[in-house]
Amino acid sequence: MFEDVSMRRIYLLPIAIFIVIAMALHFYFNGSAAHGVAQAAGTYPQDLCVNGMPINGTALGFAMGSGIRCFRTDITLSPEQISFAANATGSGAQFLGILDYDTVGAHPSQGGCLSGCNWTLADWNASVYNAVAAYPGVNEWEIYNEPLATLFMSGYDNGSALNYFNMIRSAYTIIKSKEPNATIVCFGGAELYPPQQVQYEYQFYDKVWQYGASRYCNAISIHAYSLPFYSLNQTIGGNITLGMYYAAVLGAYENMTGKPIWITETGITSNNWASGLNLSEYKQASFLSQDLSFFSHYSFVKRIYWFDFMDSPGGTQDYGLLNGSMHPKPAWYAFLRFVHNSTA
Repeated sequence: MFEDVSMRRIYLLPIAIFIVIAMALHFYFNGSAAHGVAQAAGTYPQDLCVNGMPINGTALGFAMGSGIRCFRTDITLSPEQISFAANATGSGAQFLGILDYDTVGAHPSQGGCLSGCNWTLADWNASVYNAVAAYPGVNEWEIYNEPLATLFMSGYDNGSALNYFNMIRSAYTIIKSKEPNATIVCFGGAELYPPQQVQYEYQFYDKVWQYGASRYCNAISIHAYSLPFYSLNQTIGGNITLGMYYAAVLGAYENMTGKPIWITETGITSNNWASGLNLSEYKQASFLSQDLSFFSHYSFVKRIYWFDFMDSPGGTQDYGLLNGSMHPKPAWYAFLRFVHNSTA
């Protein structure tokens, strides 16, 4: 994950992406991010949101009292989550609900699925139906989280583009029959980096799109993680910076789909939990400002979710805006600057 990236790997991308890279670099160097820029200096046209359902009413109140209204979370059918979400949405919180392994009751892992592993498309359909009925206050739904990640694969989600298309189509049909104005977000977080992952995933999602997914997707979900880099100005190989590569791949997905793009996960840790990192809470805050400024320049990017709202108590990776004791880190104040200057 943290090995150096060479120009050789960058050129492994398919010819179609390479052409779009050239176009994106042209836009990048001419100061206009493809299809538009932010409304005005110092303002941001996107909704600024966070990953993670706050762990209790106190955390939720703290977030919403600070101006954060939108959250992204896996959807389970547990009575506790259903009750919490009902109270939260009743207070004005907006959730992007992820329909995935948690919804069908599977327990995948990096080493393989542990239980609930053999679910079928019929099981998926039943789980989607039950989730939509259980969460009437949720009106935005994401179809799986990182469906190609080994960590999350199980059952019918087995790496088949056709299977994932079928999951999108059936979920769309079920959700829209209940709530015609619901927003369906597809791709589950296609990665912007590293190049070898982009190559693999882009070809997969291109197949999904060719099956006809355009008819069943209102927006596209992208994940943007940069480790080991903590600045978009750092070079990832040759004269290509991380920002240039982000621009290229983002443009490739917008060119493929023509749909609004939601950055449903982007973030960086505040400590050096893995070798080769050189991070701190202040570098996290600095990266957040650069990262959100970058995405705010794309008018087709409509939503940005920082990962994560809060560190896990006793956790080691520390992607949160708050630490495990719910105390703000420098990144919290940087994030609120964007929230309070959003025109969305």
